[in-house]
Amino acid sequence: MHGVAVGLYEVNHSGGVLGHKLIAKYVDDAADSVDALPAFRKLMLNHPSVIIGPFSPTIEAVINQFQPNNVVDFMVGGLTTLDHNTNKFVFRTSSSDSNESIAMAQYAISHGYKTAALLFDNSANSQGFVPPLEKAFKALGGKVVYDAALTPDASSYNSELLAAFANKPSVVFDSMDTQTAATLFGNAQSLGYMTNTVWIGDDLQSAPQGDYAKSFGPTASTNLVAALPATPSTADGAYNHFLADYQTVWRTTSIIPTTFNEYDSVVIAALAMTAANSTDPKVWVNDVIKVSNPPGITCGTYAQCVSYLKHGKKINYDGAAGNDDFNKYHNVFSGFQMLGFTSTLANKLDGYITPAQLAAVVAKGG
Repeated sequence: MHGVAVGLYEVNHSGGVLGHKLIAKYVDDAADSVDALPAFRKLMLNHPSVIIGPFSPTIEAVINQFQPNNVVDFMVGGLTTLDHNTNKFVFRTSSSDSNESIAMAQYAISHGYKTAALLFDNSANSQGFVPPLEKAFKALGGKVVYDAALTPDASSYNSELLAAFANKPSVVFDSMDTQTAATLFGNAQSLGYMTNTVWIGDDLQSAPQGDYAKSFGPTASTNLVAALPATPSTADGAYNHFLADYQTVWRTTSIIPTTFNEYDSVVIAALAMTAANSTDPKVWVNDVIKVSNPPGITCGTYAQCVSYLKHGKKINYDGAAGNDDFNKYHNVFSGFQMLGFTSTLANKLDGYITPAQLAAVVAKGG
């Protein structure tokens, strides 16, 4: 919710949308697909002009509800099943997990880790990483020596760990919920597998002082790395402007992951409403790509972009998360930060995978 609050501040302190202030209504789906549809129905009682969220684990439970209910959605997360999204009313400003998988593979190979064990839980979100990760790792010269689809929240993962490390992997790729991670990491510590092997996780594991890093144990500062969509500072200063807004709203510039994606989603929606001169989602949905994609005058703040629109100019919003240029599947692309941890579990930058590097891996068949 942090990114949404900052987006609301940006829009409302720059005149709002067509003379109206944006007001947020929040519902909680408990990160559970069973609870997602009732939460969506509760939210629809407020007749929203735009919905931000949910995250990857629950989007599929409600994705077919947006178009029939004529509401535009900006989901958050990299679920690979949305790589070829054809839903007119659904967009995302965060890069796909398939690109995140390539970044994880690229980082491992660049550090000489050429044999890998895959420990991903059997949820759709986690398993979405596996095919593109295996494909990219193989294209870069790596070999997967073990692959297990873990049953979430089991009491022990000793058997899977013993089987994985019998193959002597130089790197472990993983993705799972926090409870599964706590058990798996605890078992791995007891078996001595956290000292000599690097573990590379997805963006959920990147949070500073987060549950994943805490569960990993004392070697998190040397053996845990997580991929996270990068937060580039754009040429027009959009990211710095976002940081200033974030500081005003939350009194800190230590941002929570994905907040810049949610911020951009709010701003893009507001700009599309302005360009369409309507807050009706059936109308302004057609202007989302018009305000965010080239050609057009590049702008990175809501007030600046609105000024151009009022003068009849075509704009190209480049936001805090990057260029926010949607492809035909309403997806965007970005580079990735590879984040490690200090002894106090603060983040440290261990590497950066550029969009060009991602493209090069794809060109190799990854």
